[in-house]
Amino acid sequence: MKQTIYSLTIALAFALSPAAYAQDAASTEAPKAEETAPETTKAAEEFPVAGEVAEPKPGQLYLREQQGTWEVRCAKAAEEGQKEACHLYQQLDDEDGNKLAIVEIQRLPEGKKAAAGVIFTSPLGSVLTVGVKLRIDTGKVQPYPYLFCDEIGCTSRFGLTGGQVASMRKGANATVTIAAISSPDDPIKLKMSLTGFTAAWNALAK
Repeated sequence: MKQTIYSLTIALAFALSPAAYAQDAASTEAPKAEETAPETTKAAEEFPVAGEVAEPKPGQLYLREQQGTWEVRCAKAAEEGQKEACHLYQQLDDEDGNKLAIVEIQRLPEGKKAAAGVIFTSPLGSVLTVGVKLRIDTGKVQPYPYLFCDEIGCTSRFGLTGGQVASMRKGANATVTIAAISSPDDPIKLKMSLTGFTAAWNALAK
């Protein structure tokens, strides 16, 4: 059994924040401020759940709905009639079932080179030069660089094309591969389930 060489405390807060998303492995395009969710920090277990608790406060991040393995998390709009800023969220497991990373996906406005913006966070100790490698089902492996590390973990931000999103809507699973500095030649494969992705993706358009 493969030994987990580093871990991530899932109780830490991870939130979608304003950022530049890579449109492909070689180029980036920064979305405008209004195209990104407000920076919000809240531990996962403290998120209000729609219909089960008091109405979230303006700007507060809450769990609007669950679609399969995907959570639809939204920041409560400040004004009545204003559209909420929402993103998809999933914790990723390694081959032994240990939760090691988090992926957040935001739907970008039509007309952009990327259809979705992704924030991927893995534990400190990730090999930055190896980066993040994404494979949707049996498709081509796409590499993405890490952008920075902080006290929470190491973060990669990149864009998904419309074709990649379509593959995720039709797919069953994706694999995200990373590596740890204690064993750089022993890749860690994280399963990203696509169960419920289509419904969750459609929910972002509401």
